[in-house]
Amino acid sequence: MKFLQSKKSFFVKMVVAAVLSLAVVPSVLLIGIKVHAAEEQNVLVKENFDQIANGTIPDGWKVIQGGAEVQNGKLTLNSPSTSVPARVVVPLNTKTGDYVFEADMTFLSAVEDTRWASMMYRIQSDDFPYYQFAIRRGTTALNGLEFAERNSKNQWVVPEATFFTEKFEYNQSYRIKIIASKNRVQQFINNKLVLNTDQANNWSTGDIGFQASGSTVQFDNVKVTTFEGELPPIENSGAFLPNEPETNIINPPTLIASSLEVINKTDVSSAVLQVKKGNGDSLMVDETTLGDALSSIKNKQIPIIQIEDKGIEEQIINILNENQMTDFHILSTQPSIVKSFTTLYPTARGGVVYNKNSFNKHDVNKLIKDVHSSNSKVAIIPQKVLSAEIVHTLHTRMVSVWGAGAESEKAAHELIHFGVDGIITDHPEATAQAFSKYPENTIVQRPIIAAHRGIPSIAPENTMSSFRLAYEHGADLIETDVKVTKDNQLVIMHDDTVNRTTNGTGRVADLTLEEIKQLDAGSKFSAEFAGEKIPTFEEYLKEFKGKDVILLVELKDTGIEQQVIEEIEQEEMVDQVVLQSFNLESMILTNQLKPEIPVGYLFSAAVPGTKSAKIKNSQKMLDYGTNYNVTLNASYGSIYEEFTTYMRQRGILNMHWTFRDEAPFADKLKQGLIGPITDYTQWLTYSPIKIDTPIKKINLKIGKTATVQAKGFVDYRIAKKENIASELFVTGDTKEVVVNGNTIEAVTPGKAQVFVKHTFTMLGQEWNIVAEPIEVNVSE
Repeated sequence: MKFLQSKKSFFVKMVVAAVLSLAVVPSVLLIGIKVHAAEEQNVLVKENFDQIANGTIPDGWKVIQGGAEVQNGKLTLNSPSTSVPARVVVPLNTKTGDYVFEADMTFLSAVEDTRWASMMYRIQSDDFPYYQFAIRRGTTALNGLEFAERNSKNQWVVPEATFFTEKFEYNQSYRIKIIASKNRVQQFINNKLVLNTDQANNWSTGDIGFQASGSTVQFDNVKVTTFEGELPPIENSGAFLPNEPETNIINPPTLIASSLEVINKTDVSSAVLQVKKGNGDSLMVDETTLGDALSSIKNKQIPIIQIEDKGIEEQIINILNENQMTDFHILSTQPSIVKSFTTLYPTARGGVVYNKNSFNKHDVNKLIKDVHSSNSKVAIIPQKVLSAEIVHTLHTRMVSVWGAGAESEKAAHELIHFGVDGIITDHPEATAQAFSKYPENTIVQRPIIAAHRGIPSIAPENTMSSFRLAYEHGADLIETDVKVTKDNQLVIMHDDTVNRTTNGTGRVADLTLEEIKQLDAGSKFSAEFAGEKIPTFEEYLKEFKGKDVILLVELKDTGIEQQVIEEIEQEEMVDQVVLQSFNLESMILTNQLKPEIPVGYLFSAAVPGTKSAKIKNSQKMLDYGTNYNVTLNASYGSIYEEFTTYMRQRGILNMHWTFRDEAPFADKLKQGLIGPITDYTQWLTYSPIKIDTPIKKINLKIGKTATVQAKGFVDYRIAKKENIASELFVTGDTKEVVVNGNTIEAVTPGKAQVFVKHTFTMLGQEWNIVAEPIEVNVSE
């Protein structure tokens, strides 16, 4: 394929979304970037406070509340608490609300990180209502930045919120900009678009102002200019789901064009843009500038930017910002290039391209480490070295797989059956044709399953008996919880106390390991398990060392990150562990200590009410996870079809908890769920992993028949095939053969595709699993 012909290739990184909007890059890269095409008009306000005496404010400006005055050439607002805000209103001489309002903002202090300052606009009177761009001191929180309104009832409403990729530093100036035009508002930090909304519907004109709440903040270099241009419609704001070919496959691979040349052959989610240095300072994609290439697919396909030349990262970032492009991937055969780019632009999704001609176990483990340590989540692998087993291994280590190939429909079927998450191809129409051949509710491969605390539905949770049963029932990952004892020993326990699951009482943190080992962790479940002990983390690791299973470990305490990693390293199990926590700071630290180990952020959130809000929320959460290089391990009630599709199209695998009922489990699987965490691993134990046929090609004379018996795999760990009940089917207007049960009869000369299907019941519903098509050649 064209994009793999380069000696070095490309690399991918994610962007995050859970209530609305986008994120940003470090300010040093963004100064002076053009952010909108429409021209600014008349200057309404221009003030740098250099000529304003200390202790006063400019003529006509009004202190509405609290302490506000010019100090040393800057407007300073001082609010000691949220109950005593400071506000200044600046009347405008013209009745307008379509303007560009910008100023330099500096935090001097804040009562706590949740406290904020804002720039107000479209103020209706000296008091309220109004809109504002609110900025918390803790800008990295999910609501660190807000498009907010103080409504006519003097109440706060926050239609949209997002985060910033870096925490605002004290005594550091940031350029804040607001562009308001009709109901459209764009809010910027250092010329980087961070909030983009069409919800400014209540007030179309009004004054501007400044506010501080629980903080002391300075403003300088204030400028307000009329804006007579048109902001792009909100549907072109960058949060979108690209069109893809229709298919009945549940969670089909996303379809990616290998270049702009093939992008119009069928609907594709993304396109690879190979960026090379051109004449002078230009960056080119074939014969097109990078800027023009981005513009040509904006809001239609996701750009996947392949970089093999070092030192052009900042130039690419500038071009992305000029095009207000925040939803993109970076690929390379060189992990160092991906790491460099994602360090400069933390919400850039990364991917590592594998370009060797063989792929052994050592290569797989090295690729996994390269992906995670370079802030990536995607591996791009040529079809010729891929297999279903490799894809499964990468999935259990939280690596999404994009297969490069599918040069024909037959090759596309093979990649689909490998279970890849994306297909990069010169011939996307061949994959689209393959997609159309599958029956309703087709699962190509069973999703990876994480056994929650073992199998607590049939054994006491977080005991060795429960873990062993999970392994025997075919769990791909075994999930557990780690806490620390009074004498600083790591043990397996979910709760803060031992009261619920053992015959003892007390907090784990107040008990020694010796005391904990005296407890019975099984008799409360049933007499059968009387005498079960609380395992140590070391015992849990040793039990599964070298076995074909991944350990999904939740850190229930903070401050144990280094100790957990040291015990993993002592057992030489870095390749066999994934970590997660509800404490994001803990996962950030873990990632810093051992970037080769994948980490996940556990959370629960409300589901937005509209489709557009769901997509925007998905964008925000993806940017958030990408910024911290964590998977988004949300509760299953927090996710929805748009979220799952958004993540799939952008190469992100997440684990979701905790399935205890069959109906929602089945519903989320139909929406494309990849990684369920469940108390009931046994529900999926006897469902087939995949099916295969002993022959891929049959030659028949007219009137002759052939019988096909399918084989089924029921365990990823055992390469054992079993005969499985199946039936044949053909698609479209196939005339060459007719099928009846498992028999093919040749009717007329030509070539036909015959599929083998197994229908089974899982989670109370019927599903289909289909083998790769058999090619039947009929002759006279």
